[in-house]
Amino acid sequence: MGTRTYRTVLIGRGNVASHLQEALTRAGHQVLALGGRNRTQPIPQDADLYIIAVTDSAIAQVAAAIGPVDGLVVHTAGSVPMSILPQRNRGVLYPLQTFTKGRPLDMRQVPLFIESDGNLPLLHEVASQISSVVTEMDSSRRRYLHLAAVFCCNFTNHMYRITEKMLAQHDIPFSVMLPLIDETARKVHALTPAQAQTGPAVRWNEEVMQAQIELLEREDLKQLYQIISNSIHHDKLQSQQD
Repeated sequence: MGTRTYRTVLIGRGNVASHLQEALTRAGHQVLALGGRNRTQPIPQDADLYIIAVTDSAIAQVAAAIGPVDGLVVHTAGSVPMSILPQRNRGVLYPLQTFTKGRPLDMRQVPLFIESDGNLPLLHEVASQISSVVTEMDSSRRRYLHLAAVFCCNFTNHMYRITEKMLAQHDIPFSVMLPLIDETARKVHALTPAQAQTGPAVRWNEEVMQAQIELLEREDLKQLYQIISNSIHHDKLQSQQD
């Protein structure tokens, strides 16, 4: 018996939508992609599944435009509660990954966090067809998952951007940091983040830290350096007490 497929309407044109469309199509689903919130095509009323993959602030608007359909309506946002959807059959399909349109990604390895009070079996079935890692999680816990992802991914990448600009000012290519970045990521596959932490803030080497702060020209970067260093050292002291 083959894999059951569903008529799916995908609303969105961004990074998440493009990867979901590719994965769903590969799984054999009939996917009608309608673009984003400014789409011109009417929304079919007879689909089995409606996926809203737009910016968080537009989810309610798109959900209202879909109307009271019989199919399951889900959004893909990490920090937006399921209750924002007015439909009777509703849910959330949240992929925990950083997406960039045009950059290949193995969706089978992307964790999907799902929630539904309308048709959880259908959502679980579809999610399992595109990912090997599917977990049920309610809106309350998922908002903390998304917050953690912002620290883990978005803030970390911004540190790369600060590093890139700092090195460029002194004619040093960012590529010299790649082995360090790779090993930092690899370590937490075997060690806890606390065990993997190194640097002057862990040792609280004030002489080195003060010298580095003085190298920074922007006041906001000086403050950022100090805040993060204090946080690292505080975490070390707290870990020793636990």
